[in-house]
Amino acid sequence: MPTENRIDRRIVIERPPAVEQQDDRQIIFRDEWGQIVQTFDPRALDMPNDVSRVFVEAFRVHDAGSSATTRRGRWRVLRRFGRFLRTEGVACARDVNAGTIRRYIDALATPASGRQLSRATMAQRIAALKPLLERVEQAYPDLFGSALAIPYSPFPSVGWSPEAKVRLTATEMKTILAAAYDEIDMAWARFRRGQEIIAAPLPPEGNGPGQALARWVWKLHRIGGGIAPSGEAIRAAGINPNSLEHYGRQEAIAQHYHLTSHTMAPFYVALAIQLAANPQPLRAIRRDCLVPHPLDDNRVMVEWLKRRTGRNPKMQRRSFDPRRPRSAPRLIEMLLEMTEPLIAHAPPDERESLFLIRYPSAAYWRRHDYPAGLIAPDSIPGFINRFIRRTNHRIERWNAAHPARPKPLVPKFTASQLRGSVATEHYVASGGDLRAAGAVLNHASLVTTDRYVEGSAARKLEQETIARLQTLMVAWVSGPDRKEPARHGSVTALFGHRCLAPVEKGGDGNPRLCPRLRGCLACPGLIVPLDVERFARVLQARGHLLAARDQIDPVRWALFYGPSLHVLEHDLLPAFPAGLREQAEHQAALLPDLPDLE
Repeated sequence: MPTENRIDRRIVIERPPAVEQQDDRQIIFRDEWGQIVQTFDPRALDMPNDVSRVFVEAFRVHDAGSSATTRRGRWRVLRRFGRFLRTEGVACARDVNAGTIRRYIDALATPASGRQLSRATMAQRIAALKPLLERVEQAYPDLFGSALAIPYSPFPSVGWSPEAKVRLTATEMKTILAAAYDEIDMAWARFRRGQEIIAAPLPPEGNGPGQALARWVWKLHRIGGGIAPSGEAIRAAGINPNSLEHYGRQEAIAQHYHLTSHTMAPFYVALAIQLAANPQPLRAIRRDCLVPHPLDDNRVMVEWLKRRTGRNPKMQRRSFDPRRPRSAPRLIEMLLEMTEPLIAHAPPDERESLFLIRYPSAAYWRRHDYPAGLIAPDSIPGFINRFIRRTNHRIERWNAAHPARPKPLVPKFTASQLRGSVATEHYVASGGDLRAAGAVLNHASLVTTDRYVEGSAARKLEQETIARLQTLMVAWVSGPDRKEPARHGSVTALFGHRCLAPVEKGGDGNPRLCPRLRGCLACPGLIVPLDVERFARVLQARGHLLAARDQIDPVRWALFYGPSLHVLEHDLLPAFPAGLREQAEHQAALLPDLPDLE
């Protein structure tokens, strides 16, 4: 048999490619295709060699799958920690111990620069550093001088705000929607008129102002190649841009061709309210966001992605009846048609976005090499502010011409207010049901929804509910058949700690519930009457907590006793009448001593 026809059945073992050795002088992160996307210089940490080596290794492994933003943020935290170690005089890893971590936390709370950081910022810096410390300590248990004893939550109650967030009322949001719909109607009519003009083979004839504008629309469309031309292109065609001032300049003419920054704002605001969407995910909503409803032929689903740092995107959905003329699907269909001419002029990675606009000037889009594209994240506040000024100017003119039928002005608002305002109104309308608000916001946890529910209407509803429940509880506690509780000795209990004897033996030897359940200051579910006796107990508890703060480890005190002091000072004490304070302070001095705090 000829050898050239034989089949080679030998097994060939391919050796795996050599693993790329990381350069100790550089931390390299690559994407899925092996391209370098981020690099960091370990020398910037300015740590001792043995400390820098383990932190670089932990950073490289821990953030291998993190986003570029997360890596940059954690690297900044590492550099700050390195500067702190330098001020501590750390020469090697053995110099790092639990005291070092405690002093670093104290340094965050009292920075040498004098600029006080917020609790959220301090918590974020610790949260970014903590996984690296834990990873290093787990991989090298004998590296540091002692166990680091990293506290679980050195800054408790992060996110608590003493002031309620500003929320728009239902009336204010209806005013905003009415103004947005008016501008949408005008923008849509102008766009449809423009499409009729540019579809004609010849420019319109006639001498009226409408015909003159139509001729400019027809001519500039040809100059711009299907979109509004830039000022440079207009001048290159031998036209003075100032000659367009009578017709609203280039912005007004561009509205006949496609979506602009002027006409985008009312669509964005209306969709933000109807969808209750976050500002940035709504900005990035895609053109294929309309999906048929799986069960109801008369409804359409609107879908968009909510991207979250370090986690997978979460799909958001809401359904609407498209037969309503101003429903979200109808507005999106308008946007699809108004942005269609811009697709070919936008960057390839943005052509599937819904909110495409023609960039206002060549100086702006020259940085992107494309004259159109997705609206910039930092441009949304400016668009909304101009929308408010423009709308209120139009309403003021209407009110001057129709004093008998005035319209309310549009309140000042931001894009971030709309989602929380919609949630709050659903919460109030449902009688205080967080699940109703959570369903609108697509929240999996009601804890998240609770942070959105703010405003005077929500607080009033909650106060009325609490007052009604307290009235029922007080009636139960102080009913006619209740007896005075038995005394349990000379030692009392600190506010917020467990009751000393919630159940005791009765005269017949059988256990019975304390007749003052929920009425005693030591009870976990207490109701506090505003009298001198309770005022004195609260003052005594506050003084005891303040005295213990200087004797207990600060981290432990903040973790176990700080929240109780916060409740006493911000919730209970302000509720007592000021006229009772002198008498209460005198009585507090006569009360039995409280047990020592540990």
